[in-house]
Amino acid sequence: MATKTTSVVFNILWQLPLLLLILSCHMNLAYAAGGKWELLMSNIGISAMHMQLLNNDRVVMYDRTDFGASNISLPNGKCRNNPNDLALKVDCTAHSVEYDVSTNSIRPLMVQTDVWCSSGSATSDGTLVQIGGFNDGKRMVRVFRPCNTCDWQEWEMA
Repeated sequence: MATKTTSVVFNILWQLPLLLLILSCHMNLAYAAGGKWELLMSNIGISAMHMQLLNNDRVVMYDRTDFGASNISLPNGKCRNNPNDLALKVDCTAHSVEYDVSTNSIRPLMVQTDVWCSSGSATSDGTLVQIGGFNDGKRMVRVFRPCNTCDWQEWEMA
């Protein structure tokens, strides 16, 4: 019994300098990279359920639509009219935004159907493809192409 305990203690003590060296190198690399956390915006208007960095240094974020109004309005009096929505049949707030890293600004985007329980990926040209969701969103394919004026396009799958 003592031999087994001694062996375990020896293994831990032998690996401790290696662990300390790895931690020390990691901490030095993080410091050398100059990284830091900084709050850029106190409120983006939605709760970012999904977030994707695009190839144009912008970040698209989107949230579920069936939980009520968000805290950011759609532009130009645009409203989402959806008789199948569980919370708001007419909703003039955005449930998706595009964050521009270079200008630290938010642009509201129009997503028509609920993205809750969805998934997605970016293609090689930077297009964001987002599939599925909840309620009326479960059979939807959504596409967002990165450009200054682009918005979500949606198609229902048969």
